[in-house]
Amino acid sequence: MTPPRDASLVYVGCTAPAKAVLETLIDHEYPIEAVVTIGPEMARANSVSGYASLEGVASEHDMRVYQPQGYSMEDSADLDFFQTVDPDLLVVNGWQRLIPESILETATYGALGNHGSAFGLPKGRGRSPLNWSLIEDRDRFLLSVIHLDPGADSGDVLLTRKFDITDFDTIETLYYKVTLLLEEMLLEVVPQILSGTLERAPQRGTPTYYPKRNPEDGEIDWRNGTRSIYNLVRAVADPYPGAFTFADDQQVMIWEAIPFSSDIAVDAPAGTIVAVFWTDEFVVATGDGTVLVRNWDADDWTPTEGSQFDTPSAPPTDRIDSQDHHTNLSSTTDDA
Repeated sequence: MTPPRDASLVYVGCTAPAKAVLETLIDHEYPIEAVVTIGPEMARANSVSGYASLEGVASEHDMRVYQPQGYSMEDSADLDFFQTVDPDLLVVNGWQRLIPESILETATYGALGNHGSAFGLPKGRGRSPLNWSLIEDRDRFLLSVIHLDPGADSGDVLLTRKFDITDFDTIETLYYKVTLLLEEMLLEVVPQILSGTLERAPQRGTPTYYPKRNPEDGEIDWRNGTRSIYNLVRAVADPYPGAFTFADDQQVMIWEAIPFSSDIAVDAPAGTIVAVFWTDEFVVATGDGTVLVRNWDADDWTPTEGSQFDTPSAPPTDRIDSQDHHTNLSSTTDDA
């Protein structure tokens, strides 16, 4: 089933996964009249992770391209653009701001977005649900296509699909999975929406919300367990700012670290480099074992056996990813 050729879609996005989904919709001849994206300067100013402009793809297919006055699209010129296009449907993907209600109302059938969590909406609304799912050591993710309303991820659910999170996933591979699944889901739901045959289901239950993560939240506390450190590193790796630590006030970025052994260097204080290999990979003691750091970089530092990374100045309970801090904010199985 394909959308009517006289339908009018506007696609809104500014990330590499959003670009991939747009290309799939184009390949299936979806009637996309205009693409809304942002330039690199606005992306940097708003700390957009995984940024990619959609302008090139749109121009190749003679689609109208619009760059809003601001990322939040609150300028009157932004509203004027959508009113002029007068679309049947908006498809929003990888846009890390709420879409103003006035813009949502310009589309005949409203706007589609997507969100999810380990237990499905309304659990885990808010920021960075994929990153949080890795940090929380979840083994699944329920992705939903939703009908956007002015709230944060609170719209009616149109379709939900599940995928697994394996021990080998990183934030990048989770985006691969989301992209493949979202392409299938949009190809299924868009024609039904435009034909008026798709039923919407209100979200049920008490919502929970993930807090916003900032680059400084990626600091490693080596006193934590090996699994916790592994999850943090893979959750904030590229295209995110990355996990990091300090050695004598020199920042060291840790892009890949994997569990190594719970039997080697069991008496070494947490944060101690217990081995450095000929590959420049090195082993660090954790609160309950060791991790192998496989990919790292620093401006003026090299690993030395016996040296020790600094302990974060903030108490563990003050960290945004501490259990005390985000209890009742993250996805949970109950409605408490």
